[in-house]
Amino acid sequence: MPTAPAALSPAQFPPPRPDAGSGDPRAHDWSAVLGWLEAGSGFLLTTHVNPDADGLGSLAALAHSLRERGRRVLVVLPSPMPEFCRFLLAELDAPVYEDPAQVPAEELADLDRAVILDVSGRERIGAVAGLLDSRGLPCLVLDHHLSNEAVDPFQVVYPGLSSTGEVLGALLGAWGAPPSPAVARSLYAALTSDTGGFAFACTTGDTLELAAALVRAGAQPARIHDQLNQNYPAARFDLLARFLATRRSHADGRLAEFELSLEMLRGTGAAREDSEGFVNLGLSIRGCCLSLLFCELEDGRTKVNFRCVEPYDVCALARELGGGGHRLAAGATVATPLAELRPRVLELALAQLRER
Repeated sequence: MPTAPAALSPAQFPPPRPDAGSGDPRAHDWSAVLGWLEAGSGFLLTTHVNPDADGLGSLAALAHSLRERGRRVLVVLPSPMPEFCRFLLAELDAPVYEDPAQVPAEELADLDRAVILDVSGRERIGAVAGLLDSRGLPCLVLDHHLSNEAVDPFQVVYPGLSSTGEVLGALLGAWGAPPSPAVARSLYAALTSDTGGFAFACTTGDTLELAAALVRAGAQPARIHDQLNQNYPAARFDLLARFLATRRSHADGRLAEFELSLEMLRGTGAAREDSEGFVNLGLSIRGCCLSLLFCELEDGRTKVNFRCVEPYDVCALARELGGGGHRLAAGATVATPLAELRPRVLELALAQLRER
């Protein structure tokens, strides 16, 4: 039977992609970050609105690591986590709040640090920002988004890496302690989620070596795959049928667009989280280079999700709308009704297809 490594060496963690432009996390001088973590006694951890497996997996790995070192941890999410991600925090010995308004004042009293994971800007943590500001907590940002615009003075961002899990992995490797099975499971979930099961272009040999090290440390790929990918309610498939019927094709099939309306959610009884991964389906169509998903939100705004293949850049499209993300996967939430926003977004997308 294979044994867990004594520790995850920094050499097992991946270098940045060529376009990262911010150095090699294996060579990063983590001493300031580690000193800052060691000096803290109580930590508030958070990630972005509509949290995903990378944000939650990275958060869970750090939370377990801090608890194993005797630190107090409080997890506050800006919005509820999806059901299929709940296993990541199920064994955490720390309070978890999925609504910042429900956090009792006494829970915040003895905190002296905050860590924001997988977040490209303060607006992405919603009402959690108010808690941080009210306590004046110093913040560390750990992220991998190309469009990161964080203004916190203490941040480690490696654009181009597959996941925040890889960034956090380098940090934990530098910290030197053997990863517990809970830490390994959490980081593996972050990796496999943001790499599409190690199939996306962001996957490298270093990514796979890190995944192998995490498996040796106690991650269970089959269990994690089942939790993340084979744990959906039947309503997801009712929603999927209606979603696929909205497909429109443009530019000789190179652009596919889909819609997700409030009526579709109500009619199927599905939750918004049940549409996870739908936007990727457009790229399964032969010849499709760019896939769009327009989501109608309850407050009249519209969320647009983008996916593309090389050499296109949907992060550039998202930035035009005030959003961001990665070159091949990005999104934006716009204060415009879907019907009004759609022509503008289509024109931006079609213009990029014409230019490349």
